[in-house]
Amino acid sequence: MSTILLPKTQHLVVFQEVIRSGSIGSAAKELGLTQPAVSKIINDIEDYFGVELVVRKNTGVTLTPAGQLLLSRSESITREMKNMVNEISGMSSEAVVEVSFGFPSLIGFTFMSGMINKFKEVFPKAQVSMYEAQLSSFLPAIRDGRLDFAIGTLSAEMKLQDLHVEPLFESEFVLVASKSRTCTGTTTLESLKNEQWVLPQTNMGYYSELLTTLQRNGISIENIVKTDSVVTIYNLVLSADFLTVIPCDMTSPFGSNQFITIPVEETLPVAQYAAVWSKNYRIKKAASVLVELAKEYSSYNGCRRRQLIEVG
Repeated sequence: MSTILLPKTQHLVVFQEVIRSGSIGSAAKELGLTQPAVSKIINDIEDYFGVELVVRKNTGVTLTPAGQLLLSRSESITREMKNMVNEISGMSSEAVVEVSFGFPSLIGFTFMSGMINKFKEVFPKAQVSMYEAQLSSFLPAIRDGRLDFAIGTLSAEMKLQDLHVEPLFESEFVLVASKSRTCTGTTTLESLKNEQWVLPQTNMGYYSELLTTLQRNGISIENIVKTDSVVTIYNLVLSADFLTVIPCDMTSPFGSNQFITIPVEETLPVAQYAAVWSKNYRIKKAASVLVELAKEYSSYNGCRRRQLIEVG
């Protein structure tokens, strides 16, 4: 059997840093290597594959089509190597536990604190990285292993065949305005078509479905501001008289009484929340514990959330 000599893993790391930094000089500085050493590594990789991978210019480097393919595949390889090292290191009682996950603002306003406190009792020295956004923003990072898992809302247009999906709960959403607004009784979405709205930024999930509902009732996209910042949403509602639609558990942030809910005749979509992670990577023990805690805490927190799982 002939032995195939594969590229060195460290060479792939250098190649990735050159692309990330934008130039060979910047990569050399970041890696603590000399510029000629980095140039030689790039040349060696190109000689190995027999094809040009980067175009060198005075302004930096750009990828060729072959370089784009190598970057994508090499990032997956080095991530798998890191995961392997972490898993093997995790067999030692002295190992450092690392876990990273994404979550929506609803989780942060409800059971996140309890979930993390309980997790820290199990893994007191764990290094935890948490990122707040809509699920659609996390899907690329979940698929390539940068995130262990994420929690968010599901929708029919999401293609999740390559992901594990663990249903958690459903949540009702409500129309919210500033307390300074004078409202009496139930209104219609169509009567609010000239108002200014602010919603989370996403191209799929619950708010994508909600956007369809709003547009069906005459609310123009030009009247809707989108942002990833929940603080900005609250501030625009409170200080600029915008309207928003948020989970019912978020209408009184930190005990505030500055917001009101406005009943509408139309039925707003109900959001389905789930934890998702890649089928291509074995979920870490620490991440698995966090998912189980999310299932446990979502079962008894919240004012109008319906449990979708049975906690043993």
